[in-house]
Amino acid sequence: MKKLYISTVAASLLTTGALADSSSIKDAFANGKVSGDISIYTESVKANGTNEDSAFTNSSIGIQYETDSFNGFKAAIGGRTNHKFSEKNDGDYINSYTEDKDNDSEAVLSTANISYTSDYGTIIAGRQEIDLEWIGDFHEAVVAEITAIPDTTVVVGHTTRFMEANADTNLGKMADIGDSGATVIDVKYEGIENVVINPYFINASMNDGDLTDGVENGSDDDFSAYGLKATASVSNIDLTAHYAATSEDDSATEDGSIAHLEVGTTISNISLAAGYITTDKDGGIGSISTLGDNIDPSEELGDYIYGTNSDTFYVNVGAEVSIVALGAQYAQSEYDDGASKNEEASEILLTADIAITDELSFGAFYSSVDAEDSDDDQDKLAAMLTYSF
Repeated sequence: MKKLYISTVAASLLTTGALADSSSIKDAFANGKVSGDISIYTESVKANGTNEDSAFTNSSIGIQYETDSFNGFKAAIGGRTNHKFSEKNDGDYINSYTEDKDNDSEAVLSTANISYTSDYGTIIAGRQEIDLEWIGDFHEAVVAEITAIPDTTVVVGHTTRFMEANADTNLGKMADIGDSGATVIDVKYEGIENVVINPYFINASMNDGDLTDGVENGSDDDFSAYGLKATASVSNIDLTAHYAATSEDDSATEDGSIAHLEVGTTISNISLAAGYITTDKDGGIGSISTLGDNIDPSEELGDYIYGTNSDTFYVNVGAEVSIVALGAQYAQSEYDDGASKNEEASEILLTADIAITDELSFGAFYSSVDAEDSDDDQDKLAAMLTYSF
């Protein structure tokens, strides 16, 4: 249920140039566009053993305004406010994101940036949403997308602060990314038909930062990471191969790595896919997921999938019938508990999405986790009703 709304960076890059320039700054503001969403989200978790059941319901309103283009320049501003309606136990709503109650916000300014577009690409400076391999959510950053090289898109960015601003949990606060932030270079080459080759490099300075508050797999150590992702479509078969590794500056932290393979196809209105994910036998994935990730296919197995010496297999099927999209997935992870690699956890995930109208949609999922430690077993049911404008 995460990331229900389009990346503001992607939206800006897609829409820039689609409209003719306004003739003045005044016209650029007058011709600007307002978009947003209003949603109600609810979830209920049935826990096992000594763990308490939990539940909460919240509303969310997100609004974004973007000016028209004037001499290649645009400005955008947006925010989100979430409100808790109810919770089963004190802290269920806040703890769905982080156990740090001081990190809760009723409203956040998620977007505030200026962009410039020319024939060679686009640069965006300010608060923006980023969606790259291992870097996601909202950042205070400068990001340039360079399209001067044929069949190639080069993204170069530097981010200094970071936060999540989702509609289906409480809102966080902007946190510093260490002393110097993180720098990324991401290249996509599409010169071969039906093939995308995507090498990338990330360097992050996490020392003395407070990014770890509420962020899974966070680290206070400097690290660099590199990766290569390739996707291809051949005779209605979709293939994905992805490898990434880290170099950790702290000698007490093992370097990590992750490899991901997936094959899928679509038959009529039915999609099928199977995948395999494996991590380093000593360091797991290292610190690479500190700023986000795009590999984990599950709802609740992330800690197991990204654990030390972990092997995960998954299969999923999806079907579209009229206005309804249905999905089912089974994932199983075998991982190292510190003594031996005999621990297993699995999840059954069922999803349903209904496009009631062009503006109104409903989504729901059911997740059932079977863990090695029965106290970690749980069943989760969640639903969201969203009106977009």
